[in-house]
Amino acid sequence: MRALIGAEDCPVKPGALLSELVEVYEKKLSNDPMIKAMKENTGKSHLIYIVNGVVIHPDRFGETYLKDGDDVRILHPYFGG
Repeated sequence: MRALIGAEDCPVKPGALLSELVEVYEKKLSNDPMIKAMKENTGKSHLIYIVNGVVIHPDRFGETYLKDGDDVRILHPYFGG
């Protein structure tokens, strides 16, 4: 299974938890100035993860499984997408 994040392939094993994708995406954006500022000020990136139209609360990242065909959207807190 693969996820397209910023038009780049990110390998994700079938049946992966959303937390695994979150980890990949957080690394990808680690040098983003807005994400850096948010993490310095609040300790969090404040990225919003939406799976199949449902906003997933960070407490549920470790219990949300991804499958082929899932529509995963990641909203940036500053740009909105």
